[in-house]
Parts: sequence; structure tokens; C-alpha cells
Amino acid sequence: MGFAASVTPTIIRAQNRDLDTVEWDYVIIGAGTAGLPTAIFASRRGARVLLIDAADSVGGTMHLANGQVSAGGTILQEAKGIVDSPDKHFEDIMRMTDGLADENVVRQTVDNAPDTINWLLRGGLIPLDDHPVTGSSPGRECYRTPRYLWGANAGRDILAVVLKELQPELDSGRVVTQLSSPVTELIVSDKGDIAGVRAQTPHGERVFRGRHVLITTGGYANNPDLFQDLIGQPTYTTGPHPHNLGKGLELALSVGGTLRGQELHRSGTGSILDAASYPTRVITRFETVPQTRMPWEIWVNNEGSRFIREDEPIQETHAALLAKQDKFRYAIVFDSDIFESSPPGIPGWSREQMRIQFNIHPMFHMADSLDQLAEMVEISALGLRRSVRDYNRSVETGSDDLGRAYFPRKIHEAPYYAIIHHGHSVTSSIGITVDDDFRVVRENGEPIKNLYAAGEVLGSGVSLGAVFAPGMMLTPALTIGRELGRRLPIGSA
Repeated sequence: MGFAASVTPTIIRAQNRDLDTVEWDYVIIGAGTAGLPTAIFASRRGARVLLIDAADSVGGTMHLANGQVSAGGTILQEAKGIVDSPDKHFEDIMRMTDGLADENVVRQTVDNAPDTINWLLRGGLIPLDDHPVTGSSPGRECYRTPRYLWGANAGRDILAVVLKELQPELDSGRVVTQLSSPVTELIVSDKGDIAGVRAQTPHGERVFRGRHVLITTGGYANNPDLFQDLIGQPTYTTGPHPHNLGKGLELALSVGGTLRGQELHRSGTGSILDAASYPTRVITRFETVPQTRMPWEIWVNNEGSRFIREDEPIQETHAALLAKQDKFRYAIVFDSDIFESSPPGIPGWSREQMRIQFNIHPMFHMADSLDQLAEMVEISALGLRRSVRDYNRSVETGSDDLGRAYFPRKIHEAPYYAIIHHGHSVTSSIGITVDDDFRVVRENGEPIKNLYAAGEVLGSGVSLGAVFAPGMMLTPALTIGRELGRRLPIGSA
């Protein structure tokens, strides 16, 4: 199962050295998926690296991530006789994302991803026995070549390898960590260059100066207020890393940087939440994949209107249409006949388990009329009545304006039921705009000297577009971080 997830590096803390008197080659804000490989590979070249993080430990989202990575042309593929290449990987990603992923980010990722994955494999990462795979699942696009892999312990398997690789660099003293120290400001020189950072450390406010400052702080998905400001809708769920608060975006904007990816937010296909006060946890979801269970119900938005053919086979189409609905919210509506006749709609739940939730749980509602149901669910009663009327006519005629083809029952027998789904995401689609060298840029495209960004702080949209592209969250962060550690000038170079 690879290295144990409990591997922990020796942490050289700030109080052991006068860190604010050192002129660092790299000052890295964020000791996570992108920041750690940057530090490792920069140190191997002799660079002096300061890793700063607001958390009290390193690793960031690797502690929580599913640990899925992908590359075309790895030693694992070669051992299994799988012929692949970065070009094929690139083509697949751009196909799956409909060309919305950033070509530069994807190109640099796929070209260097084999080296990244081989580094992890040689370092001790052991994929599941049947890997690599294509990532196929009902209703989702997948790779045409098996190149997608992960380990039994998810992101912790990758973190264990990364920490093992980090240890010699910590022991050498070239990499030093400054933890529990949120960065509050980027230091700008008289020439307008970024010269360092100001941080609030356990020992007071300190300034750390460096030749290259890298923002690798992760996203904003754990900051409900910022999420609402950027996306215009609520964030519904807990689950992101607790320090994914958007600080990196704030730092970049403070010195003239810009953001991109506003149009690439992905809300998924929805889940049933635990409470009506947000953010909260996901408890389960209704089965909305027709390849697994055909729909007996209709789905209506806050206007009471159907917004999709419920037997739509492509889940990304479902997600894209949900992202256009008010508050990323919809109700799955049915009647007593459907409830008693259909296969239970919640995987692993019996009909009786579902029944006891109605009018007890805030996402489960039952009423004797459609108007009463609409009031309880807080949707338009007029819209709901129209949607049910039109759907029942479709059942009679076999023709549906939205293209639905499966019509098992009318919705006409009280009591009527609704289960609310909310679209949600733990990733952050919006991020810092960078150039081809990952330098943070101003609105006019001019790079801000000495300031770089990598990882989810770039926005998940740069590598996912508005969909799910297998392995294209961790892989770009690890790979671009690794490349920045290998490329930027150090010392007197």
C-alpha cells in the first residue's frame, strides 16, 4: 500500500533561525500540493526555500483529496503494455472539456506529467491493482486510453511519498518551514517588483524576503462569503480544506493581479444536504443517472419548471444545466403511485427509510396537494402545476418538449412528494490569471515581476474547464509546482 500516511517530516521552525534576515531564492506561500514539489525540486538545485503556511502542518488538500492523477507515457503503462503519450492525453482533456480548459496549463501539465507520476511511483506510490484505468463511469466522459490512477489511501498515499522526498531537503536546511503563519501582505519594492511577504507568525509579525514569491495557497471553497461574491450563489457543503479561504486570490489582487474562470464554475448534479443552514454536510443523493436507474420523477427548479429531460444520459449536461438554475437548487417531484411502484431512488435506502424522512428532514417534503407541496419546498406553485400538467400530457402522448423518452407513470395521486437537491462543489473554478510561465499578470497582460502562482489558486477551470477531467486537479498542481522548482533562477544565475 505504499508508504504509510503517517510519514511526517522534521519541521524546522522559525524560532530556530533568523528567517527574516535570509534572502530566500523561493518564498512559497502554501505548503500543499503545488508548494511542496516546488520546494523539493528547487532545493535539489541548491535553492534556499522558505515554505510558509497558515496551517500548523504541511500537505494542504492532499490530506483530504481522493488522490487521483493521470499521465500519458508512464512506467506503469509501459509495464502493462499500454501505449500512450502526452499528445493523446492533451487531446482527451481538450475533448472532454470542450476546449474550455487553458491550453497552456494543460499542455505544460501533460508534457511533464509522466515525469511527475514516475517520480511518485519510484518514490513508493502503489496504485490499485487494476490501474491505470480510463475513468469511465455511467454518463461521464472518460479517457480513451487507461492513464488514470490512485492508491488505496487516496491523497494520503501521494502525501506520504512527497513528505519522504521532502525530508532530505529539510535535513539539509535548504528548505525551512514557517507554519501557523498566515501571509498578510506582499512586499512591493520601489521598482514595483515583489520582494517578499509579510506574515503574522506565532512570534509576531515578520517580513521574509525572496527572489521569487510563489502563491500556492489553494482555492476559496471554504470561504462562504467569498464564494458568494465570486459565484453569485451560496456554497452549500463542508469538505474543502479549512484553509482554502481565498487568501492567495486576495494577495494577487492587492498588487494588480486579475482573476479568471468566472464562467467555469461546476455545481455537479446535486446532493441531499443534512440541514437547511449552509454550509453543511452531504448525507446522500437521489439516483439521477439513467444508466443506473431510469427516472420515474420530474425535476423542477425554483420556478417550478422542468429544466432538463430527466433521462439525459450525459451527467455533464445535467451539471451544466443545473449551474444555470437559481441557487443551483431543484426538487425531485413524484406522487404516491410512483413512490410505491418505482425502485427506491436513494441508493442503499429502502422505501421505508425514505418514508420516515418526509416532513421531518428539511430536504424531504410530502403534501396533499401540489400547491401545498410547492409552498413547503419554496418553489412556484403555478410553475409546478404547469410542469406536472405538461408532463402528464407527455405520458399520454409519448412526446416531451424536453426530449424525455421514458414515461412510466403520471403524477396525479396524492400525497405528493419532493426531495430537494443542491448543486455543490468543493473545488474553486475561479483563480489567478497567469502567463505561459505562470507569472501573475495585470489586466493588460503585463507580468508582475517575481510573482508566480500554481495549484488550485489558478482556478480548477484552467484544467477542468466546466466539467470533470480525470486526474486533472492534483496532476497540474504537482506537475507545475515541480516544474517551477526546476526552472526559476537561483543564486547568482
